[in-house]
Amino acid sequence: MNKSHPNGCTSSRSSRSAFTLVELLVVIAIIGVLVALLLPAVQAAREAARRTQCANNLHQTGLALASYESSHKVFPCGGLYGRGNGYGHSWWVRILPYAEETAVYDKFDQFGNSSGYTGWLGGGTHNGNAVNRDLLRKKDFKFMFCPSSNLPRFVLKVAPHDANVMSATYAGISGATNHDSATNKSSAGGADGRICSGGVLNNFLAVKAAEVTDGLSNTISVGEQSDFCRDSSNPRVDCRSDCGHGFCMGPGGDGWQRLFNITCVVHRLNEKSALALGVPGNCGPNRAIQSTHPGGAMVLFADGATKFLREGIDTTTILYNLANRDDGNTQLNYE
Repeated sequence: MNKSHPNGCTSSRSSRSAFTLVELLVVIAIIGVLVALLLPAVQAAREAARRTQCANNLHQTGLALASYESSHKVFPCGGLYGRGNGYGHSWWVRILPYAEETAVYDKFDQFGNSSGYTGWLGGGTHNGNAVNRDLLRKKDFKFMFCPSSNLPRFVLKVAPHDANVMSATYAGISGATNHDSATNKSSAGGADGRICSGGVLNNFLAVKAAEVTDGLSNTISVGEQSDFCRDSSNPRVDCRSDCGHGFCMGPGGDGWQRLFNITCVVHRLNEKSALALGVPGNCGPNRAIQSTHPGGAMVLFADGATKFLREGIDTTTILYNLANRDDGNTQLNYE
């Protein structure tokens, strides 16, 4: 029964019922379809942004390398011994002042006065450089790490090491296996492979820009290593060229001929088989240029340009020639 209000209006209960269960399920289904349609686009946009940042990281690295070369008239060595041929440090350390990290560089012990080591920061039997370990513990250099990567940012975290040092997702290129300088690595340490010094960043060899006779724009100086590798028993194997030792690790005079933070290119772009890369050894010198980005990986050229190389690029006729600085092969179609 309707009630009469003082102003003459009447009110009645609405005859509109609530949503039925079927209508609610239809609405939920429509929302689900919309989300399913939009999610790939959102993920693709996010990956595009991360890939752009990854390229920016390499660009910053390229500027630092160029500034180093301008100041010293050579590119940095890929790695140097510490005092008494102890484990030294990598090219990453050398470019820190040119990447707005002068304060860190100035405190870095470059001579290993206490232990003979500079880039080895682990503890235990072969106790590394305590000064540098304390200096670099949990120090996050964002330009060294691709934001698309799910790899750990820090390594040497388990006792007795307790270093928590940054691990870069980019490696210096010391040439390719077909260069005149390439030889078989000593199998000491359980890792076989090829070592070479035909690139821009080589152990104990500082390269002048004029010695990159193929042209700075035709020679890769740094390549990405941002994804896990896989083997038959483990789908997630860290196959970066620091071999779990951190961005600052360099070579030692132990006769093992290990390459830390640089690689001699042997394998195809985006090779992710841990067994093919010799990852189980300590330390495989031929860890591939590879990434989490769909279809290829980012590289830095010696002129500072960053480019995305497709994984279908021919290994022997293009990738090797891009890795070598002076093989005379410059007419390369890799776009």
